[in-house]
Amino acid sequence: MSYHIIHILHHGSYVSVDKGFLVLKCKDYERRAPISEVLCVIVSARGVSFSSNSLSELIKNGAVVIHCDEHYKPIGKTIGLSHIVHTQIFQRQVERQGKFADELWEKILYGKVENQAYVLDYISVAHPLWKNLEKPRIDEGGCARLYWGLFFSSLKQGGPHRREKRFAEHPINYILNYAYAVMGGIVHRSIVAHGLNPSLGIHHKYKYRADPLLYDLMEPLRPFCDLFLYISSTQEEELTIDKFAKDFSKKFVETRIKMSRNIKVLDAIDRYISLVAECFYRGNTKPLEIPKIKDLQL
Repeated sequence: MSYHIIHILHHGSYVSVDKGFLVLKCKDYERRAPISEVLCVIVSARGVSFSSNSLSELIKNGAVVIHCDEHYKPIGKTIGLSHIVHTQIFQRQVERQGKFADELWEKILYGKVENQAYVLDYISVAHPLWKNLEKPRIDEGGCARLYWGLFFSSLKQGGPHRREKRFAEHPINYILNYAYAVMGGIVHRSIVAHGLNPSLGIHHKYKYRADPLLYDLMEPLRPFCDLFLYISSTQEEELTIDKFAKDFSKKFVETRIKMSRNIKVLDAIDRYISLVAECFYRGNTKPLEIPKIKDLQL
């Protein structure tokens, strides 16, 4: 099956359905995609209208609609009520805190820093992250400062002085926010599909209007977005959100990765989330397998 991630970047666009297709009408063009193959719709423009039928069909087919502000930062999601409730996994998710949660988080954090190290290796930057991974405990904050400093300085167009999550002003930061929004929508979809509750985190704690499990499980996947951004920056004289969105979608749905077998990145993400659910079910972290950037078929 083909996958589609629909980016709406033009103000006043209209979304409808016609004979099993999602139809996006903009001022200058019309785009159609089989609604059963749409994974995510990202709304980054003002005055966008959805027919009621288009929203219901998207939700019925398991798609996620992500709403962004003027800086392309996600501010909300439209997602259907789960029809898949795995009560045993949910119960174990509630029960398995303490040592189990700490062990699971350590593996997830290791996967994040490992993937950051692979990104810096890919762009041929000398770094100490591999040595940091040999220490008994990972200094997440120290690794992040090292990583972002080296990553931003390697960008062709020049990067910001620091990573900004909220109120981002530098174009690179809000492009990253946009990429993470896409990744977040896909991960959220898999979390719900595999019977996990996004409100029950492993490391991050519950906050009003937050999904801590989503933030936890996204950590080792964020470097994939960083790498795709770097590759796009080497191919464009001036990297804009329009250019990046189109290129990112293509890489995101077409790139393959070796994870037990050669599969698409989107399928690898779903497999990763399913294995997290299995860890909760079994009560140990042995089943966990995190997608690795070194295994990407670029």
